[in-house]
This record gives sequence, C-alpha cells and structure tokens, in this order.
Amino acid sequence: MLALFRLANPRAEIRASAGRELHLRSLQPLALLAANSIFLGDYLTERGQSAQQDWQMLSDLGLRPQQTMPAPAGLGD
Repeated sequence: MLALFRLANPRAEIRASAGRELHLRSLQPLALLAANSIFLGDYLTERGQSAQQDWQMLSDLGLRPQQTMPAPAGLGD
C-alpha cells in the first residue's frame, strides 16, 4: 500500500506509524522505502514498540535521521 501510494503521490509526505510492528513485523524496514519518516516509540493513540527498538532498526539499516531527538548512547553514531 505504501509503495502504491508513493507511486500515485510522489510529492506526498508519508509517515509510517501505528501498527507497523503489528502488520509488517520483521518487514518494517521496507516501510522506509516508501515513507519519508516514522514515529519513534509509542504513538499518539496506540502503543508502539520501544523507541530503543526503532533506533536500533534505523542503525541496523545504516540510516541517519536528518533532524529529531538525539539517539540513545551508542546508536546513530
């Protein structure tokens, strides 16, 4: 769905949020191929995986956020 939305709306700001760890499970990193950003940790209306797990996923992918809260010690370096 994210890839189709990106294809149809190439200039849209797409954010992956609540439910990505539930629906995508181990494929969460694929959401970042189409999305511009993700929400870290708990969400506004849903509980999410921990911010530490999100930071670890970004670090494992070799991604460095452009601007956000500081990464926990040892991650994002």
